[in-house]
Amino acid sequence: MAEVVVLDSSALIALVSSSDPHHKWALEMFRDTASFDLQMTALSQAEALVHPARNGKLDKFLKTFSALGLVVTSIDGSDASKLATLRATTQLAMPDACVLHQAMKVKGSIATTDNQLAQAAKSKGVGVFSPK
Repeated sequence: MAEVVVLDSSALIALVSSSDPHHKWALEMFRDTASFDLQMTALSQAEALVHPARNGKLDKFLKTFSALGLVVTSIDGSDASKLATLRATTQLAMPDACVLHQAMKVKGSIATTDNQLAQAAKSKGVGVFSPK
């Protein structure tokens, strides 16, 4: 089984947006994890699609995300108490708590440009791909 990396919305946005300040890092991260299984939570996908939706480019971005081979994961009732505890103990916003929870669930790593999420992941023993 391949290693798993769970992308948060910031990593995904940086990957597909050449004007993002972290675009070069995201391209390198994507190349470095080419043999990994890439996942994103449905909530992260929704966050990444807000700007394209505002600009009438939703379909284009959905096709791009699909072409990247990302597996979109959902949460269910059995995740609720673990997510609540994770959010309460880390002070992360719920979308970030979902990313970290998914990575912990699959014993994977995360990819993010968010320092707070990166630090919370490291404190939980989760691997982190982030800009230096």
